[in-house]
Amino acid sequence: MSNAVAEPHEHVVTVSGAESRDSQTARRNMRLGFWAGAQLKLSQEGRAVYALAVMVAGIVDSGHDHVIDKITRDFTEHGVPITREQIRLQLGKDCRPH
Repeated sequence: MSNAVAEPHEHVVTVSGAESRDSQTARRNMRLGFWAGAQLKLSQEGRAVYALAVMVAGIVDSGHDHVIDKITRDFTEHGVPITREQIRLQLGKDCRPH
């Protein structure tokens, strides 16, 4: 048995750029889902569930168009007068640096 101490970098797990981007996209879609849930006048709990559904939609069908499609369909189904372009603008607001 050696008394050598492992170098710190031997036990560090790194996240690749793709995984980091995926995580950022998931968080962005979650925030968009919370916004959309508010537009749908859902309860706090309902907004959380809806935000998760939006995030999952973005994971299952990658790309923001699928997320926008889902929200657009839901808005149309519930009579929310917000257009696809307005949803896209909201998504763009969330992408700006804070």
